[in-house]
Amino acid sequence: MSSKSSTPSPASSPILVMKFGGTSVANADRIRNAARLATSEPGPVVVVTSALAGVTDELIRLGLLACEGARAEVTAAVGVLRSQHLAVAREITGVESGALATTLGGLLDDLEHLLVGIELVQENSPRTADLLVSFGERLAAPIVAAAIEASGGKAEAVDARSLIVLDDGRAPAAVDMAESRRRTRAAIPPNDDVIAVVTGFIAATPDGRTATLGRGGSDYTASLVGAFLDARAIWIWTDVDGVMTTDPRVVPEARVMAAITYREAAEMAYFGSKVLHPSTMIPAVDRRIPIVIRNSLDPTQPGTRISDEPSPDALGVKAVSAIGDLALVTVEGSGMVGVPGVAERVFATTARLGISVYMVSQASSEHNISFVVGRFDGDAAVRGLEAEFELEIMRHQIDGIGVQSPVGIVAVIGEGMRGTPGVSQRMFTALGRAHVNVLAIAQGSSELNLSVAVAERELQRAVGAAHSRFGLTRDTHLFVVGKGLVGSALLRQVVDARRKMAEEHGIGLKVIGVCGRDELLFDLGGLSDDRLSAIAAGRGLGELGGEPRPADPALFHRIARSRWLDVVVIDVTAEDNADLHAAALAHGFHVVTANKKPMAGPYDQYDRILTTAAEHGVQYHFETTFGAGLPALSTLQDLVATCDSVHRVRGCFSGTLGLICSELESGRPFSAAVRDARARGYTEPDPRDDLSGVDVARKALIISRQLGARREMDDITLTGLLAPELAGIADPNELMDALPALDAGMEERRAEAAASDRVLRYVADITDERVTVGLQCVPCDSPLGQLNGPDNILVFETERYHDHPLVIRGPGAGAEVTAAGVLGDILKIVRSL
Repeated sequence: MSSKSSTPSPASSPILVMKFGGTSVANADRIRNAARLATSEPGPVVVVTSALAGVTDELIRLGLLACEGARAEVTAAVGVLRSQHLAVAREITGVESGALATTLGGLLDDLEHLLVGIELVQENSPRTADLLVSFGERLAAPIVAAAIEASGGKAEAVDARSLIVLDDGRAPAAVDMAESRRRTRAAIPPNDDVIAVVTGFIAATPDGRTATLGRGGSDYTASLVGAFLDARAIWIWTDVDGVMTTDPRVVPEARVMAAITYREAAEMAYFGSKVLHPSTMIPAVDRRIPIVIRNSLDPTQPGTRISDEPSPDALGVKAVSAIGDLALVTVEGSGMVGVPGVAERVFATTARLGISVYMVSQASSEHNISFVVGRFDGDAAVRGLEAEFELEIMRHQIDGIGVQSPVGIVAVIGEGMRGTPGVSQRMFTALGRAHVNVLAIAQGSSELNLSVAVAERELQRAVGAAHSRFGLTRDTHLFVVGKGLVGSALLRQVVDARRKMAEEHGIGLKVIGVCGRDELLFDLGGLSDDRLSAIAAGRGLGELGGEPRPADPALFHRIARSRWLDVVVIDVTAEDNADLHAAALAHGFHVVTANKKPMAGPYDQYDRILTTAAEHGVQYHFETTFGAGLPALSTLQDLVATCDSVHRVRGCFSGTLGLICSELESGRPFSAAVRDARARGYTEPDPRDDLSGVDVARKALIISRQLGARREMDDITLTGLLAPELAGIADPNELMDALPALDAGMEERRAEAAASDRVLRYVADITDERVTVGLQCVPCDSPLGQLNGPDNILVFETERYHDHPLVIRGPGAGAEVTAAGVLGDILKIVRSL
């Protein structure tokens, strides 16, 4: 190394430590990439390298083979390692032989001699095993140093055994910090322009023997070297973009966190997240050196910064971790209540047996103690405790000691949980909605994590539920049933709006499925904008990769396996989909519907849907079932919720019939007005639903039920616009051809109304006593008389709004307006989550 020896204060040290994991130095291309990263950063850099990917595992395997006397297989395998390392060296240096090849050849010869020795004594002792696996890093370091020099830098391989010494031969807690710090600072001057490439994972005992640093050893080396040199930061280069909010194999929407604290990282690691082993961070934590996890395969990503600077999430929770393959042991009995020393004896027993305890839960009544251990330690713990409490069991002071396995622990973690109310409530609501049974609960006084034990078969579902409930899954998943006029308009609006929603409001909308009458397009990863636009333009789902199946309750099992809680099923059909709605709600999905039929069917069906939503803690929105995008339903619900007495609701609830009535005023024939409304997309798929008044009657029935009435459709006095002989014509085109027969009668009614300064309006009139729906003459200067075109109007006469009724008026028909109302209901759900 260079002889520069200036030693800055710890606070001003410019050194950056970079650690490259095995995947980052897997081959020549990756090693060259690592070299570029090391040389592109300004200021002094120290590199810590792991062995090439897979080499450590291969060395362990060779040790086992040598013990078994498999010399031929060992020789062949060493030959493969030799070829691998020399080939990488050749690619990097561009020469067949040279100093690097000589160094590697000497190390590989030593490796082969060691394996022969293991074969001769037929023993691979811990000391020998440490020496054996050390060859991985010792071979990698000179290759990485050569790559740095080939890219224009200066580098020198440094054997960590000359830097890090253990005080009693054990690792990782027994590093002689003072001596190791002295050696490291002497060997690596702080302002050197030569990059030291340090072997990770290995150290030396006081008498010079090779030792390894245990789990996460190379990360630990980087942390030690960074602490000894008072580095400004430690960068851990790996093959992921950073620390994720949870395991992406369980929740595909897991995202990278920009920053977490040391304590959060340690908690995540303890509960199974593949971050850093908690002990590897200790040296960096002691010196308050930030650790950054970065992706060497995509260095443009900023990664995750781990430091002592908290950046709490709005809901307090930063991540969800989980660990499985555990067992829950329970000691219970009425004789435990108020008896001191029971817990002490329980955990003294587990300590004596060498059993690690992951989580402890005790009832406040002291009637039982539950704790979680490794799955294969559960039976041993029970046997040990039965021996310890043999007398208490005989006296029935302890009723039993049992074990349940396999179980897992789910932990929600975040510094911001401290003092944040509602964290537990959100957690248990999420697990309840996901049908996850909680076996045990634990939360420390630091409030850094909340942990629950669950059956292992429910572990992944619990992780997904918690991740979603705390807003860590930013996407809301939409399943759209219906691709007609409203469905197509909704898809267009989602495509147009979701980028802006994501950028400005942090709202992600992902359409995972679209269902037609007899075909389905489904993709849990989300349908692209191009596919959604094609559907909105009228393309068949089969053309876009769909399958021939209708929407049915069985389909929700498939979605439920995704473990998402933020699924919204959207019904924009005119089908009798009550069973579909109930099934979606029972699976824990929210429902938004513009379809009136489920809510206007038999009262028991209406009640079943709302009861199912309440029982499963999900939302059911049907604002657009009357009034399209108008806030009519929410206004009605607010009036009822604030204990106002609603005496009467009158209104024109059909944009189609409103448009037709307006056209009659201008002198157009009834049949021409209907044909024009249909051409403009205002009518229902079956125009008889409009002209018969059934569509308005359904809306009136829903309003009546929301006011507390147990009415059925037969209870409504309904007078339609169609003569009986026309009401039976099912074909829409035939119906249009037959409508001129009604023109003369309608003109006569219009003229009669005009003669008395009145106009025709199709009105629903709702009171406690009755509901009537039909064509009425209303004063021109009344709110209903002033209505024009396809607008809807609702007039609420209440105890508070008696002299001056509350009036809501606006567009009440049309695919775009209705789709906008549906999207508004979706956003209400998203914001509430």
